[in-house]
Amino acid sequence: MPGRPPAPTVALVYVGLAEVAYQRNELDDALRYVTEGIALERQFLPGTPPTAGLVTLAWIRHAAGDPAGALRAIGEAGQAPPAPAGVLNPFPAQRARLLLAQGDVAAAARWTRETGLHAGDQPHYPREPGYLVLARVLLAQQRPAEALALLERLYAAAVAQHRAGSVIEAGALRALALAACNQDADAVNALADVLTLACPQGYVRVFADEGPPMAALLAQLIRAQRADGPGVPLGCLARLQRAFDVRPATPGHRSGTAPVAVPSLVEQLTSRELEVLEMLAAGRSNQAIASQLVVTLDTVKKHVSHILGKLGAANRTEAVARARELGLIA
Repeated sequence: MPGRPPAPTVALVYVGLAEVAYQRNELDDALRYVTEGIALERQFLPGTPPTAGLVTLAWIRHAAGDPAGALRAIGEAGQAPPAPAGVLNPFPAQRARLLLAQGDVAAAARWTRETGLHAGDQPHYPREPGYLVLARVLLAQQRPAEALALLERLYAAAVAQHRAGSVIEAGALRALALAACNQDADAVNALADVLTLACPQGYVRVFADEGPPMAALLAQLIRAQRADGPGVPLGCLARLQRAFDVRPATPGHRSGTAPVAVPSLVEQLTSRELEVLEMLAAGRSNQAIASQLVVTLDTVKKHVSHILGKLGAANRTEAVARARELGLIA
């Protein structure tokens, strides 16, 4: 029988699971996975900072409304021996991006200059993370036309090379650049296109981490959909809207996306159960919900069972009616 994988490999698996959970905005799960991964790396690789895990931890803390904790984690990650920035060493770009997300435009811009990145460059894949940071810096500096030109090149390269993750990230930023250039209709259409690709794969934080500009563009998209009819799936839009609802982290409350408590419920619904509930209200079948959330049918059935129990409902119709009475859904 094959032996157990070495501890460093197991640690990387945990970090990978944390990254997936983070992207889905499942912050409690992400924190649990990354904590386990970091602990394993520290146990079996003493003296070497677990850079990948610490970078993921920094973003989890940032998403949960703990900017100081995020900076501590990214600072510890920076104690690793220096290596060229790029796809194989994402730390420098991630640090600059985090600083930018926390409002330090000057520090992020300084990093792009020191790294030798310029808006007129023809970007190539190994340095893509840095160019995506540069595009964000240009947007923050009110230089949307330069950002859009750079993002058009990044987006086209990602599409041509069939790199879905890069298509989604560059596409989201491209939509923001179009909006900043006052091309509102094109921006809404661009966001709808990239969400159509992103939602089945569970991408949430790649949009939510862009903050208020993305929230404003999402609101435009929702208004446009109400006028034009079906478009981006309801469950996808609901997940994105909740991801923008960040509350400061407090002891014993790690996640920044927990639902508001309803006093009349003995046991509160989780964020995921609220998501499933909204899909039930939209008439989605269990299979359709499973496909939308990229989970198994059994997982959806468990969520539905929990929802019925917590709401004291005998069936789905009764659960939706009860949820509307309580103001849990519109």
